[in-house]
Amino acid sequence: MTPAELKTMRESLGLTAQWLADQAGVKLRSVQYWESGRSPVPEDVAGMINQIEASINYAVGQAVEIINAAKKKQGCYPELVALVRYRTDEDLWRFRGDMRPLPATAHAELLARLTRELSKMGVEFRIVYMEVATYIEWLGNRSDNESTRAEWASQQV
Repeated sequence: MTPAELKTMRESLGLTAQWLADQAGVKLRSVQYWESGRSPVPEDVAGMINQIEASINYAVGQAVEIINAAKKKQGCYPELVALVRYRTDEDLWRFRGDMRPLPATAHAELLARLTRELSKMGVEFRIVYMEVATYIEWLGNRSDNESTRAEWASQQV
């Protein structure tokens, strides 16, 4: 991975240089050296960035598949797809533990990629913030899962 590729991918994934340094167990200066070309990008760091990229692309693909399955079942796309945006890393990890240790900005990038795909498909969407207290109250005895959060989000639009 070239220095420019590292910086481009890191930024496009919504990751800060400090986050990458923390995950790689190095000082911020090391990441700055990698991205400037003063030091080679370690293979394990390139692998981590590529894995995050693949995971986000996979999640987008899964969401598109779910929406396409709904179209196949109902004969048309949903009128509106409501998506949840998490304000903090802690909220993201609480409701999407599979995304830990990624920051909420990486989830925002996932949403941005998904909305581009939805736009290409002609599917209308809205993004709403996860309001934890409101959601917990609304949840009541329901189980918390992706579809429940999507149902809640659709009612917030």
